[in-house]
Amino acid sequence: MREQDLLPRLFWAADEASLQGQGRAVALSRWELVLLVAAAFTGSADGSLWAWAAAAAYLGALFMATVMARQNPQRLWYDGRAVAESVKTLVWKYAVRADSYQPPPRKLPDAERLYDIQLTGLLDEFETEQVIPNMSQMSAELTGWRAPMRHPQITERMEQLRDQPLPVRREVYVRERVRTQRDWYQNKAVYCRNAARRAGRLAIVLPLAGLALAVLRALGWFTFDALGAISAVAASIAAWAQLRQYRPQAAAYTLAAAELSKVEVQLARLDVGSTDAEEIWARLARDAEDAISREHTTWQARREVRSLDLPS
Repeated sequence: MREQDLLPRLFWAADEASLQGQGRAVALSRWELVLLVAAAFTGSADGSLWAWAAAAAYLGALFMATVMARQNPQRLWYDGRAVAESVKTLVWKYAVRADSYQPPPRKLPDAERLYDIQLTGLLDEFETEQVIPNMSQMSAELTGWRAPMRHPQITERMEQLRDQPLPVRREVYVRERVRTQRDWYQNKAVYCRNAARRAGRLAIVLPLAGLALAVLRALGWFTFDALGAISAVAASIAAWAQLRQYRPQAAAYTLAAAELSKVEVQLARLDVGSTDAEEIWARLARDAEDAISREHTTWQARREVRSLDLPS
């Protein structure tokens, strides 16, 4: 059983919306920075033709900034990802009987009712009509749901996994959730660290290049005013690194991977034959989901704060 087989329509809708927002935000930011750099280079050259080229580049950058401000794709990116990851957490808790989904659920008649309450509360936190396509239809399904009907956002695979004995649930959860998520964090941490190193090197190389060009121009070796262009390139790289948040992301991913590794060891050591195995299992699986949720919540908050400082 694979993770994608468990996930309901709501997850896929939010995931798709987030990916669309991410692609749009990254593309618009990339083109805005490229056009600003191009404007700086062409504006540094002599001649009316180059001046017109710079004006066209500035006009393109202005257009990109206007589209970014009006569409606000970052909000779609962030909110869609928050909804998708939160739904995934609820799915896994329900399917493997983690946290309060350990039977019987505390203070509530059944697990489906708890799932419905938490899912509805999650969607109430976001303006999901602007994030998820066809959200009106999904909201109507949630509102109209009543036990003993099957919940519209509980898949058949979720029910099948929930009905399995603890050893099976542990094997699937560790393989498909803990290890997969841990490996993803580790790979992303390596990628972000490497990207941060490259950005750091450029932050040193570009000022050195600017210094060399300034000296050469002062000596009269050439007339091209490259200093403004070099500064524009350096500023664009800094803005891109800020958008992607390489260093903070690397630290957060590394910490989350370490936490999941510890939880995996604890899950492996669990004695599934003990009388309190289910209770311990519910707590350990909850700890794993908390580690994932904590990383994502930090990511969400940091992204929302940093988005206020992006070029517009």
